[in-house]
Amino acid sequence: MYLSDIKEIIESLAVVTTICQFLSGILVCKQYIANRTTGEASPLPFTCGMFSCSLWLLYGLTKDDGNMILVNLVGVILMVSYTTVFYIYTFKKSLVLRQAYTAIGFCIFAVGYVNVEEDNEVLLSRLGLSACTLTLLTVASPMSKLMYVIRTKSTECLPFPMILMSFLVSSLWFFYGIIEEDVYLTIPNFIGAALALAQLSLFILYPSKPSSPLLPRST
Repeated sequence: MYLSDIKEIIESLAVVTTICQFLSGILVCKQYIANRTTGEASPLPFTCGMFSCSLWLLYGLTKDDGNMILVNLVGVILMVSYTTVFYIYTFKKSLVLRQAYTAIGFCIFAVGYVNVEEDNEVLLSRLGLSACTLTLLTVASPMSKLMYVIRTKSTECLPFPMILMSFLVSSLWFFYGIIEEDVYLTIPNFIGAALALAQLSLFILYPSKPSSPLLPRST
């Protein structure tokens, strides 16, 4: 069976799983509301997600890809909502505003560029490359904790559900990219799936709780 034979199934699964991944932010915001604070959490996942979804939305509109338009339109709406909730309950309001204004500024620049660029191939290439870069940075971010995991021999600090979801979403969009013969979907999602799989392998190597405390207990 070729991938083209199950194209509609892959398309549907890619759309549904990605929207489910975006919706996971509701649980995070629900916790912020319950605690009446965001604590030391960073707004970057939401503001960066807002910019990333905006770029992919522009890419989908330029390519006239209905699946990408739907997914990223939902993503933009949700990320803006999450950023708003974060702003309401954080004490780092100036930081949120700086990041939000930066993201909005880049989005305005991107929209302006889309309207003046006459070469559609060049436009797709630049939008795709920019969106790819942001996607890879987002997927690879948990790898920053790799040395800590190895040192403590514990995966307690890694979000297993998010990493698993990232693996599923990246894999589905990789296959979708193959079907559509879109290098800007296949390359970042192949790398994203590989990075997520590498992170998942850590859960096999190390338990979720450290086998021994990182620091000696005082007596």
